[in-house]
Amino acid sequence: MNALQGTTRLSFLGFFASHIIITLCIDGQAVFPLEWIPAFLSNMLAFEVATFNDPLMGNARNLLWFQSLVSCELLLQVPYFCVAVYFLSKTTLTAYPDWFRCASIAYGAHTATTMVPILATLVTNPDVSLQERFLITAMYIPYLIFPLWILGIAATDAATATGKPKRS
Repeated sequence: MNALQGTTRLSFLGFFASHIIITLCIDGQAVFPLEWIPAFLSNMLAFEVATFNDPLMGNARNLLWFQSLVSCELLLQVPYFCVAVYFLSKTTLTAYPDWFRCASIAYGAHTATTMVPILATLVTNPDVSLQERFLITAMYIPYLIFPLWILGIAATDAATATGKPKRS
């Protein structure tokens, strides 16, 4: 996979770096034992839930399907985020290893698929106003866009780990 350049690289670097923090500090509260969660993080989540009327994070302890998705995020996606940040922070790379391209395809497909029930739940929630639905959906939509974007890049890239194009 050819190395991402310019603002695309910086966009992905920022996305994955911030996603490590958000996953561990906010999303993880759906599954971590309550005694593991510092008060300031509980307060941050409470603020997010109150501000955006988030029906998923606000009720995560009662939604087994959502907890299972967060568990996958913690176990499968966080390691990928760390590897992605490592590679994206190397500005001198011209190509990524093929295994990273494969991991990017797996991450993008998995995450985009998990976002379908999440976004459907947010968009069809009858307990919130149209404006609240718009705001919460706008907050979650980057978590569909970036995975689809990296999936598209990785799936259509023709480079090998050597950085040389494959012959057709």
